[in-house]
Amino acid sequence: MSSSAKGASRVGSAMSQFATLGFRCARTSASGQRKGARRNENCLAGDLIAIAPEDGGYPHCIVEIGGIGKRLRAAFDELHSGGALPGGFVALVGRVVRRRWQWYTSPDERHLSLAAALEALRAR
Repeated sequence: MSSSAKGASRVGSAMSQFATLGFRCARTSASGQRKGARRNENCLAGDLIAIAPEDGGYPHCIVEIGGIGKRLRAAFDELHSGGALPGGFVALVGRVVRRRWQWYTSPDERHLSLAAALEALRAR
């Protein structure tokens, strides 16, 4: 499987996990491959935008997805590279390590399920 196919598969899996919690998602894949002044100036970083359900109390998420090689600090720096995130949005990083998902609400805060990560974000 090519790296782009693997990335697309991971984003699809993440979208399914968000959907089970009532989120609506939009794929913004290939964000790491699009380079150029216009992208840096006008676009949001991340692979996925997840809009929270109205009655869930969860924040909206801009998500970066990767595997074991995903550098967490670099991913969070990239998600915040355009300054503050849009109102109501938080940064979230999902990594697949040995076929299991790990979700990070910060470079130092890991959760073993998306629901646990979202609960931690809701509690902030």
